[in-house]
Amino acid sequence: MHKSVKATIRDIKALEIQGARNVARSAVTALAASAKDSKAKSNASFRKELAEAADALAMSRPTEPMMRNLLDEAVRFAAEQAKSREVRSVAALKKLVVAHENEMLAKVDEGAKRLAEYGAKLIPDDALVLTHCHSSTSTSCMIAAKKMRKKFSVVCFETRPRWQGRKTAAELAGAGIDVTLTVDGAMNLFMKKADIVIVGADSVTSRGDLINKIGTSTLAHIARMNDVSFYSAAELFKYSPMTIYGTREKIEERDPKEVWDRPPRGVKIRNPAFEATAAKYVSGYITELGVIPSQSFFAMATEKLGIRIYG
Repeated sequence: MHKSVKATIRDIKALEIQGARNVARSAVTALAASAKDSKAKSNASFRKELAEAADALAMSRPTEPMMRNLLDEAVRFAAEQAKSREVRSVAALKKLVVAHENEMLAKVDEGAKRLAEYGAKLIPDDALVLTHCHSSTSTSCMIAAKKMRKKFSVVCFETRPRWQGRKTAAELAGAGIDVTLTVDGAMNLFMKKADIVIVGADSVTSRGDLINKIGTSTLAHIARMNDVSFYSAAELFKYSPMTIYGTREKIEERDPKEVWDRPPRGVKIRNPAFEATAAKYVSGYITELGVIPSQSFFAMATEKLGIRIYG
């Protein structure tokens, strides 16, 4: 396996790479590097090598459909090109695959820029924005709002046990945004003064349910209780196609030692990394095509991904 693939898998598992879009970009970049340096002697062996690398990368984080979708697209593209009579050599196929992956990354970045602009427009002047965990997609909305010269402040929750909220706070402070970091248990306290909640997304199901960091559902329920709009910043690539067939998105459970390294005898530790938030609690998804209701995410995502539903 290529060294870039191995390194990326290691960094994803260790949470050195965080945020669904960052994970997806890193995986695609590693796959492109693997394709470029491939020593395969035939198109068939190259495709097999590419598929194996894509599978290994996809398994590094179970709850990341954006990464899976982009990797699957690369494998499909290679298969389609290999069937073409015009692509007979491995060198030609490698060149096309690498170019395709670079093009996909450019499209992802362009989509993220549009998403940030749409999200920024949702943030009122003099608003208090709440957010949870770390998501480069959601923070990009706040940074874009700052560039629009909007005045607002942000409260982010520390997000135990890995403290991803600290990364969010540092990123926002670096952009000159008034930011406060507080404990997860203070969600209700700060919601009473909040104007809007913006979080990221690791996955969105066919029902429009949001799969995101543990604690997100609590935040969404408290937002509903206080009549505060709750938005998720989510590229359409974060749609999980398998959920249309009844398969539930896998919820990753991490090492219990992250919660308590040496608990007393008889104390069981659970460390779920993600959870589902029902679509009815999501005011809307901020996407690269605009702000859409949760019920519309499925239709728009399947169209973008070119997914056909068969009876």
